[in-house]
Amino acid sequence: MLNINTDRIDKSELTRVFKESGRIHIPEFLDSDSASKVHRTLADQQQWNLAWNDQGKHSDLNYTGVLDWTTEQRNSLEARIHAQAERQFEYCYAAIPIYDIYKNGQMPGHFFNQIYELFKRPELIEFARDITGNSSIAYADMQATRYSRGHFLNEHDDDVAGKNRVAAYVLNLTPEWRRDWGGALVFADQKDGSSNCFFPSYNALNIFSVPQKHSVSFVTPFAGANRYSITGWFRY
Repeated sequence: MLNINTDRIDKSELTRVFKESGRIHIPEFLDSDSASKVHRTLADQQQWNLAWNDQGKHSDLNYTGVLDWTTEQRNSLEARIHAQAERQFEYCYAAIPIYDIYKNGQMPGHFFNQIYELFKRPELIEFARDITGNSSIAYADMQATRYSRGHFLNEHDDDVAGKNRVAAYVLNLTPEWRRDWGGALVFADQKDGSSNCFFPSYNALNIFSVPQKHSVSFVTPFAGANRYSITGWFRY
């Protein structure tokens, strides 16, 4: 069973900070054994989807299949993604739709189900309601993401009609990450032109309100690890 470090969480202080800024950072969210189990599951996972925005439509490609493409095919897709990123909202990263897997019973007995059940617990939903001040939150959806060299997420605000998103969350699961490798969660909302950001600190949970402008900075060509995380939205 996965466990949260509830004794280290000051809910009243987190509620105050979230009310003031619309975002919070919670270090050491899981106990060490739980964090290690989730990280190992993601690091050992071979099958991922390549997620990207194809002219305004979310697209999932078999990542293993893409790796078998010719160099020309891969370069062509990369050029297309970069051209769209210059003009419009775009992203490129590997993903696993854990919420859909759980909801549709696609992988019975797999550890992915335990990961989702952690965020399905009534106490965690109540925690999200208290932190955000929104009692309408009914559930959380979930995906696993893996940002490798060259991956990114352009600036956007998560406000999609019909999705009923109250707040987004990101649980970071890369044990060692250098800040100059990129992959930062960036909030560029400062009036003086500066930005605030959360680097992907291991076992830290970030929660931020929707809508709110943010991005994930480009993962550099010299990054020495993959940026793993469990992400999703608290919804009603």
